[in-house]
Amino acid sequence: MNVLNFKTIFTVLKKELRDHLRDRRTALMIFVSSIAVGPLVLIGMSYFISSIEEKAEKKEVFVLNIMHAPQLANFFARQDFTIKEPKPDFRALIGQGKHDAVLVVPDDFSEKFVTGRADVELVYDDTRQDASAQSIGIIRRLMTGFNREVSTQRLLAHGVSTSLLRAVEVQDTNLGTPAQRAAMLLFIIPWLALIVGITGCMAVAIDMTAGERERGSLEPLLMNPIARPSLILGKWLAVACYGMGIVLLLLAGFAATLTFFPLPKIASVVSLSPAQYFGFAVMLLPFAPAIGALQMLIATFGRSFKEAQTYVSYLYTVVSFIPVIAMFTQLKDATWQLFVPMLGQMMVLTRILRGEHLEAMHFLIPLSVCVAMTAVAIAALTHLMAKEKIIFGRS
Repeated sequence: MNVLNFKTIFTVLKKELRDHLRDRRTALMIFVSSIAVGPLVLIGMSYFISSIEEKAEKKEVFVLNIMHAPQLANFFARQDFTIKEPKPDFRALIGQGKHDAVLVVPDDFSEKFVTGRADVELVYDDTRQDASAQSIGIIRRLMTGFNREVSTQRLLAHGVSTSLLRAVEVQDTNLGTPAQRAAMLLFIIPWLALIVGITGCMAVAIDMTAGERERGSLEPLLMNPIARPSLILGKWLAVACYGMGIVLLLLAGFAATLTFFPLPKIASVVSLSPAQYFGFAVMLLPFAPAIGALQMLIATFGRSFKEAQTYVSYLYTVVSFIPVIAMFTQLKDATWQLFVPMLGQMMVLTRILRGEHLEAMHFLIPLSVCVAMTAVAIAALTHLMAKEKIIFGRS
């Protein structure tokens, strides 16, 4: 009875897929949302890039009491920047994230500037991301340029060589490619692809285990003269089909958006080739079934769909935060990361997006980890399905 029967596995697979596709509302919601994720993310990123570029092209700075600093006004004008008067309550608005940074010039600026050193105040709130964060950097760069110019003029007036200001001249050499800079900005794409791989088959995995246990349909199902490994494999294949199908729909959404939608801001920083899409598929397609098997195992301990959903949500929280934690801790790419689920996939997907060289181990190690995780989860699930406490326990 423990010998695998491929006909039985295929029968269970068809039965589970048919049953879950009958719930057309749920299936339609999952499939449509999977396709829509790609366009929505790319359109949002395009709008974000456009807003940044639009603010940069305006070349505007907010300065209070600029009439007390004609030297500053002259320098800003020569840099093609427009000086705007801030709103009267700009301090409160900056605290609310509704106003750009403001340079405040004191009334005695001209007097102190002529005699030596004058102070100005830069008012901003760096905890507010909804205001223009780049306005802070713009004002700082302008003031750095102004100080350099004034220092040079004063040295020349005293007959001192201006080379004293630059003992070491820095020559910039940026080795970053446009694809690499795009990968930094579009970190959300591989992360979101992995999240969809986790959540796509979650409901199906829970329903095939805890859901049947709650409905009482698990007992008669296991009473059939079929081997439990065949039954479990059939159920897992149905979950795998859901997960892989959703991953393919997600990639199709990204591909359709980049190919047919006019998003010049995104197209200027990222353009995925067929080889890159293939690399994404190679990483994501084994990942979704492996996570589905783990979700089925965890959900088996739930006596109801709701309870199992809570258990699986813990897995989702932990797994989804792994790459985020790695990003904040600024982990450098290392071979050991390939052995960590989610982190290894995130590392390889980011390298694919950056257009960097990949070796066979970058694909084989995460694939092997997914296969091992799937095998262990299915073996443990098969063992649990032989326990009366799991089969009959509904309270």
